[in-house]
Amino acid sequence: MSSPTLAVAVLGAGPFADRIADRIRARADLEVSTRTEATKSPPTGTACVVYVPTFAEIAAGTPGDVLPRLLRDGHDVISTAPLDGLVPPVELLQACRTGCSTFHATGAFQATIPARLIRSLTEVTRGIRRVQLVEELDFPETGVYPWGTRHDIGIGTTGPETATAGAAAVDGYYAAGLRVLDDAVFHSAAGTAATPSRTVAVVTNGSGTVQKVIVDRDLGPGLSYRSIWTTATADRAPLRYQLVTTTDTAKGTANVRFRFTDGLHPADHLTCANVIEAVRPVHEHGPGIAHRDLSITRVAADTQLTT
Repeated sequence: MSSPTLAVAVLGAGPFADRIADRIRARADLEVSTRTEATKSPPTGTACVVYVPTFAEIAAGTPGDVLPRLLRDGHDVISTAPLDGLVPPVELLQACRTGCSTFHATGAFQATIPARLIRSLTEVTRGIRRVQLVEELDFPETGVYPWGTRHDIGIGTTGPETATAGAAAVDGYYAAGLRVLDDAVFHSAAGTAATPSRTVAVVTNGSGTVQKVIVDRDLGPGLSYRSIWTTATADRAPLRYQLVTTTDTAKGTANVRFRFTDGLHPADHLTCANVIEAVRPVHEHGPGIAHRDLSITRVAADTQLTT
């Protein structure tokens, strides 16, 4: 029988980790055992660890060291880090086996929202041969997770260099999302190992300052994912998606808009919700199996990690 209250350690620097800790404290069935940086070991009695790396840590590859260490030490771990390119699946699996621990990567809003939309759509639609997804993300001055500020993606800078680096640092989120979509729509084994292509373009004002960043990612001829990142304005929803599906006989378009929830940017709200809802299912699941399914409501062992 599981404990009525689970002790959760929140590891990571920055205000977003604080938000997750606050959400945990607000739950009657959860409590924060510690709120500290990722270099510190969780205290005895901690049931689950939530690891929230900053943008700088993601860019530096820090999760590649922190995640296996936590799992080897026997901690069940939920992380908001993008896994693609940071931790080889075989290393995650070995760490889970060593520590008899369970792992789950919630990813971030960039992956979970389109994945869930597509999964729902493919239940009633057949014969899809192309999927085009457009994400429009408006940044407030303080930024959204995992980025710290607009400057992390190049807005407000000059030249394309910062935007290119900012897009590369979060490739893992989008690659994971595209692979889930590839499997859901096309049931393609090739998408599991393929690396999506990426191109970055910037739109500048008259003085050469970047106002908008456009990132195009493609996984084969059937999947495209465009991200449009710009500055927030009061007259529009700060997170918007357009989904276009094409069959041999028709084309369908769906639009989804997300607005602020309790003063929190919808991107951050969705990431927080993904983490909190994953805590108990991950802790209560059998040890030694790593999960990377993007929807915690459909927990399934990742075949890459259990073979």
